[in-house]
Amino acid sequence: MVLDWAKVKFFYDTMLGTPSSTLQATSTESGDYDVKYLHNWLETNKWQAADSSTPQYITYDAGSGNSNEADYLIVYGHNLAEAGASITLQYSDDGFISDVNDVFTTEAISSDAVYLKEFVGPGAYRFWRLKIEGPLSEVPCMTLCLWGEATELDYCTSSFDPNEEDIKANVGISYGGYLTGSHIKHVERRMLLNFSDSDSLLYQKIKLWRDTHGLNNLFVAWELANNPADVWLMRPSPRFRNPLNETGLYRDISIELNGRKE
Repeated sequence: MVLDWAKVKFFYDTMLGTPSSTLQATSTESGDYDVKYLHNWLETNKWQAADSSTPQYITYDAGSGNSNEADYLIVYGHNLAEAGASITLQYSDDGFISDVNDVFTTEAISSDAVYLKEFVGPGAYRFWRLKIEGPLSEVPCMTLCLWGEATELDYCTSSFDPNEEDIKANVGISYGGYLTGSHIKHVERRMLLNFSDSDSLLYQKIKLWRDTHGLNNLFVAWELANNPADVWLMRPSPRFRNPLNETGLYRDISIELNGRKE
């Protein structure tokens, strides 16, 4: 059986946090749980609702005269499956007063691992919101929640191990070379993506990502068609070097990524 493989995808472009936009939650727990944490690309803080009543909404307003498009939704570092939540993404022309549209049919969350939903974009709209439905068994929380437009790259031209790991540990070795103990601090994923003889279209996609997103975390899916669960939060190497090859027409692109394994 021959498998149809998918190209590498980056998920970094998001409308959340864009100039003149606002983001609001139906409720937020007192303390350090600001809803704006959902789009800061960090794993060190989170949004949490004030209670488990439903529906709960995370509502985005692009601002007067503005509109944005989306074809993906990602939720990371959440408890929605454990809480028994179902979700959908909605859009509106009038701030959800009378015009309310579901992007996709409401889905029950089956795992607290990263949730990715791709869909056919409905077009550009000013208002978008995530709807969390219940009944909920506990208060919902999320570390990152983003929606925007995915970036499809290409097929890699050299092999790599998508499950490569680097264990960060303190290891004790005796004078005689015996293991005296080890303490694992955390495990990192590592990925090296190579695209040889790449045309200007692919290079411009990658350059736009680096120019606009820099060294921030991003979500990477190395092959969604047959490995849909392999969507990981990773960070790029500070080095950006993708030279023209000897023809002067194409580039040999290399992207090094690292990320903490959940």
